[in-house]
Amino acid sequence: MLYGSIIAILGWITGWFLLWRTGVCRVSPAERKSPSGGGHVSVIVPARNEEERLPPLLASLAAQSVPPGEIIVVDDGSTDGTAALARESGARVVAPGPLPAGWLGKPWACHRGTQAARGNVFVFLDADTRLEEDGLERLLAVQARKGGLLSVQPYHEVKRPYEHLSAFFNLIVPASTAAFTPFGDAVAPKASFGPCIVCSRADYAAAGGHRSVRGEVLENLALGRRFQASGLPLVCRAGRGTVAFRMYPEGMGSLVRGWSKSFASGARTTAPPVLLAVVLWLAGGASAGIRLGETLVTAAISAGPGLPLLIAALIYAAYALQITVLLRRTGNFHPLTGLLYPVPLLFFFGLFGWSAVLTFLRKQVSWKGRDISVTKNRGAS
Repeated sequence: MLYGSIIAILGWITGWFLLWRTGVCRVSPAERKSPSGGGHVSVIVPARNEEERLPPLLASLAAQSVPPGEIIVVDDGSTDGTAALARESGARVVAPGPLPAGWLGKPWACHRGTQAARGNVFVFLDADTRLEEDGLERLLAVQARKGGLLSVQPYHEVKRPYEHLSAFFNLIVPASTAAFTPFGDAVAPKASFGPCIVCSRADYAAAGGHRSVRGEVLENLALGRRFQASGLPLVCRAGRGTVAFRMYPEGMGSLVRGWSKSFASGARTTAPPVLLAVVLWLAGGASAGIRLGETLVTAAISAGPGLPLLIAALIYAAYALQITVLLRRTGNFHPLTGLLYPVPLLFFFGLFGWSAVLTFLRKQVSWKGRDISVTKNRGAS
């Protein structure tokens, strides 16, 4: 039991270290732009069967304090009304054409979007995101200040009970970048996010663009590393107050398919020290839950709470408080999700295991009607 308590305490400390600060996109008064200041910006949205998800994004883009110069929706073989809806909303629709050998769908759609774009700044947004009123202004200010590739993890909007099961995924994604430790931007991020990325046309070309990551399932991670390898900065930010999304609103099946398609691949490419830190944090949380359960059973049998139960309860409460605080930074999760954190943690372990089966044994995942091999050419340039 002593060993379990030590693991739990060390894990708890590690959790605070990994997510000490959730840096957001801030803009100073001097960086504020006039309403015409976004004319050089091309917003590129890769979309495949996104008729239900696109309206909030397109509406938010129309309401920006600094509107973009153009909105390009790359209709990646949709069989629903994605293209018609985008046109009706004023976006320019691009048909990327047949998927070439060696390319995956999203890199191809993004690549074709940049070829059609006229702006000198690219803002890539997933179809399920939406911007706050000054969101684009914030993104442009940070990218102009920092240069290179700005990568933002959107604030997670949760509406239905099953969506709370994404809790640990939404904590592990930013934790795995090592961008939110007490060191802040002094240490280069180890990974990047995919739903919202911003860069200049010149930097995009210098890094090789999506052509250089054409065969990558996690093209966002590979693209961030291409920027770093080209001597360009990679900057990670949290999306609160700037960009938000609602993940997998279609139901539990969509949530399972969405997270399982890439999470094991992401773990495989995570920097080993960061991966070990994340594992320690998760192990500590599991240990705290198990220890509390064990001591509750022992106390019930021995007809007395005792000191062990008090210690176990305090450690569990510390973890529950920590997870509640961290979740509120990343999304509008209910406090009960943190209090009952072993439930989403157990779900994470199970789904991660299934993702590992798909990635390492079946070597194939499915998404949006496409079977994706995870053993193909991994984006050679």
